[in-house]
Amino acid sequence: MSTPLTMREIASNWQIPCAGGDTLSASLETLCRQYGGDGAILFKIRASEMKPEGEALAAHSIDPVLADAVIDRATQAVAGKGHTETLPMMIPAWRIGGASAFIYAFPACPKAHGQLVIACLSVEQKPFAAIAEMYLASRCIMEGADALPGVKNGGDQPRISTREQSCLAWTAEGKTSEEIGIILDLSPHTVNHYLGSAARKLGASNRMHAVAKALRLGLIERPV
Repeated sequence: MSTPLTMREIASNWQIPCAGGDTLSASLETLCRQYGGDGAILFKIRASEMKPEGEALAAHSIDPVLADAVIDRATQAVAGKGHTETLPMMIPAWRIGGASAFIYAFPACPKAHGQLVIACLSVEQKPFAAIAEMYLASRCIMEGADALPGVKNGGDQPRISTREQSCLAWTAEGKTSEEIGIILDLSPHTVNHYLGSAARKLGASNRMHAVAKALRLGLIERPV
């Protein structure tokens, strides 16, 4: 039996290097720079009894406040109709500075451990040819990422929810629970719950210890 070709062999012209750790974010940065994205996030859709849930794996230039919304909207588009989509799709999102913003969702083929998706933000609507090129490049990145132990099997890296990531990211910016609650439209009690849950998953003694561990593991981006 012949060995099937991989996407990286078929679409070698669109190949972007992909490895573990910080290189995932670097791959997304290259994707945005080469194909005109204003930000990108790589996440995995996991099936659950209630509804499909997205787990962020890497991001580039995605505000923590928008990350959950981008993942939620892309997840609904890819897996929200009772069947799995594998083709690129354009999702109208928000108005930014008076201009419309779009989410371009590029899903990979589903696997037993979940389905990888790259969602790119853009303030301009892209022509079909540009979407096709970005899709091929995204599939190459996801094929490389899918082979990583931490992505495929979960590895030893804690599974931090997108809400926990957002709360940790804003804590890293020096925000209090009350301030984070206002930003994310949550009660301070709920913010404390997310931070406490993240600290337990990370084996941290307090929220700042959790922030330090999350930064070291690449679960949140370092504050600018």
